[in-house]
Amino acid sequence: MEKFIKIKGARVNNLKDVSLKIPINKMTCFFGPSGSGKTSIAFHTLFSESKRRFLNSFPTYLKFFSDRPAPVDVDEISPVLPVFGLPQNNPVVGPRSNVADTMHLTDIFQSLFFYHGKQRCPEHGEEFQELKISDAVSELVEEIGAETGQVVYVLLERDYFIDFFKDSPFPSRSLKSKRSKKISDFDKDHEFWEVARFKVGKSEGLDKKLQQYIDKNLTLYLLSEDKKKIIDFKFRKNTHVCPVSGCENAAVESKSMLHFSPYNPLGACDDCGGFGENLEFDEDKLWDTNKSVNEGGVLLLNYKRFGTQIDKLKKALKKNKIALDKPIGSLPKSFFDLLYEGEGDYLGFDHYFSYLERKRYKMNVRIFIRNIQKSVPCETCSGTRMGEHVRQFFLNEKETSFYDLLTMDIAELESYFKDLNLKSRDAKKAVKKVKDILDSAVGIGLGHLSTLRKSKTVSAGEYQRLLLLKYLSYEGVGSLFVFDEPSLGLSLDEKKALLKGFEKLLKQKNTVVLIDHGVFFQDKADFLVEMGPGSGKKGGFIEYMGEGKKYKRKKISHNLSPLKPKPKREWIELKTPEIYGKVYQDIKIPTDEITWVKGPSGSGKTSVLINTLANHLNYRKDGEYLDMTRGKFSKLKSDIEFDNIIIVDANLNRYTSRSSVGSMTDLFPVVRKHFAKTSMAKTLGLKDGHFSYHSELGQCPKCQGKGVTVVEMQFLEDIVLVCEDCQGKRLKPIYAEVTDGKRTVHEAFSQPLSEVIPDIDLTPKFKRIFEYIKILNLDYLSLNRGINSLSGGEKQRIYLLNKLQKDISNSILFFENISFGLSSKELVQVGEFLQNLSAKNNTIIIIDQDDFFENVASHVLNFSDD
Repeated sequence: MEKFIKIKGARVNNLKDVSLKIPINKMTCFFGPSGSGKTSIAFHTLFSESKRRFLNSFPTYLKFFSDRPAPVDVDEISPVLPVFGLPQNNPVVGPRSNVADTMHLTDIFQSLFFYHGKQRCPEHGEEFQELKISDAVSELVEEIGAETGQVVYVLLERDYFIDFFKDSPFPSRSLKSKRSKKISDFDKDHEFWEVARFKVGKSEGLDKKLQQYIDKNLTLYLLSEDKKKIIDFKFRKNTHVCPVSGCENAAVESKSMLHFSPYNPLGACDDCGGFGENLEFDEDKLWDTNKSVNEGGVLLLNYKRFGTQIDKLKKALKKNKIALDKPIGSLPKSFFDLLYEGEGDYLGFDHYFSYLERKRYKMNVRIFIRNIQKSVPCETCSGTRMGEHVRQFFLNEKETSFYDLLTMDIAELESYFKDLNLKSRDAKKAVKKVKDILDSAVGIGLGHLSTLRKSKTVSAGEYQRLLLLKYLSYEGVGSLFVFDEPSLGLSLDEKKALLKGFEKLLKQKNTVVLIDHGVFFQDKADFLVEMGPGSGKKGGFIEYMGEGKKYKRKKISHNLSPLKPKPKREWIELKTPEIYGKVYQDIKIPTDEITWVKGPSGSGKTSVLINTLANHLNYRKDGEYLDMTRGKFSKLKSDIEFDNIIIVDANLNRYTSRSSVGSMTDLFPVVRKHFAKTSMAKTLGLKDGHFSYHSELGQCPKCQGKGVTVVEMQFLEDIVLVCEDCQGKRLKPIYAEVTDGKRTVHEAFSQPLSEVIPDIDLTPKFKRIFEYIKILNLDYLSLNRGINSLSGGEKQRIYLLNKLQKDISNSILFFENISFGLSSKELVQVGEFLQNLSAKNNTIIIIDQDDFFENVASHVLNFSDD
């Protein structure tokens, strides 16, 4: 049996014909400077090629429906294991998906309750019992008014009796018709024939007598001789009801697992259609309570579509003596009644909404409507997405139904399943799987999350860990797992819990590969691979490859120490912040200083500081909120009016396939203008656009500026070929070869920034940006490097540069997990960069778990998980 995965001749991105071996059934950790080739070897080579070959082993009809990576520039990978990977760019797709879905709990719960659940009365908790025919008849006796001791006849229509019981003897009595209401001796021409009779209060044996009719789903009729009243009676087999007298709750039919799925009409809530939310017009998008009508506070009428109505509204308000110069939030109820219902020439919101609904067939109208709406939890299902019937299904607890289970947070679920004991072998297996998932979730800091929480609302780090759970609960053998920075945002205790998950995979004879800069996982790894020595062209080599215990760590020395606080500190104060139904501690942050915020996952760091503080500071500045869930507070005090509110978070999915280093840093236009000024360009009459592969002026017409052409193969892999016309340069050849005497346009786009930019005249703005690029150790990148090909740390720093296009001062900056993807040496550079920013009268807030920032920050804000 093979002991190593052997990789020979890897040349992806900056890899220099790298060859290495990775031990099978062990944990290997890659580390090194950002851009040194860790992601290139682990993901772009090992993961991509293993996935491609694994998918190619499937039958043709399966391969046809799967996305396969393109072939990788590597000579050999052997052996190829079934591979699972978790990179740092995982888009959340769809408004239905919630935390339970992402954790793969939804499917398990459906199976558990369908196969092992019992139906109980949601009101009394008693298990439903099968309704006997005699019991159903007894209830109907009251309806026809029969009293104890009186005779009740059970009748069947003549034609049905003849069809189904033609070999049976004729009955003793019959009824001519419903109108006669008088039973008589049998007459074969009568409409109803007797099949049974009983005295009220003595219906013993009735179940046996009527069973054959019930089995054939026939309608029977009950006749009270004394009251001369007849009613029809059709008993449904397998009807179960609550045994408590007087309770009308009955069991619902659940013949399919789809009755427990929010993605199917059988199980989904009728009101919200299985979304768990409904859309309603957002009052915060319709008016601003802090502004008056004269100040443009009626936001809906600021749109061009309804702009002519604002003067008519003012006229109606004046007529009703409602102030135009007072904040809308202080106006009486009559104002809002008029706002919606209209008066005179002013038509009102209700009319506008009706108009928009009629025009909904237009795409731009649908987009407009959605922009002024918000999602609110469905009142019918309370966000569970399920129909009312799920309240009747229990496992072995009277107190906890399927509905109750769906409303729990992860920590509560973990406690519930810890004590759950089911007898069935299959049930025990399913419960164990749920326990493993929940134990891992609580261990890595997700216990605070509600399973109903929409996946799109959780932070990037939380979403990453939710996806990680799928792999930690894996029960197969012989597979390869590749993880990128799995410890991002985790405390020490949470890292220990994550390590247990990796150790479980290893015990199952799987192989784990990590990219992680943290010392914790490097010390715990069986095998280490250090990439370097530098970034970009200076990287792509293996600096160390061997057992972890033999590696001698290099100490990084630095002179960083927290900047001294101002003699007289000024503070930002936020009292009783509240979001997602939870109230957090008051916070105080000094201005013009660096504050380091730490605390366990789920302690509210991001929710309080970004969703609440940054959101409301942005409103104070621009009069509008950021596009995110908004927190509340009782008081916000800040004596400073900030010029900018900048957020650099851990969201790595903000880029398109066209985004590049040149476009994100705005250096592309600078370089294009540089070449447009050359004598060669002037002779040819070229403009800036002739040097852009996004413009029809410059892009190669054959490949449309992509540099490659794709030959689609119906049942085989698509063939990717370098464009014959432009040779992969993406521009028309004549424009790609324009030179400034030192390099061509194509070379300027493809070479490292450190080589190209010093030869170009820069304005003060771009001189500053290039200095930032060097400080953040990104000058090894080229202008045409696609953002989606960068590592997570590179992406985050590029985004930071994009936000710092102008010289920043008197601003507040929020950084979330800025240590992501950075080595110790690079963290020192970032620390110096942040201190330089702070020295320009900027307030900086760092939300990060890395203890390095105690060397940078002058103030520490510690969140607890209480």
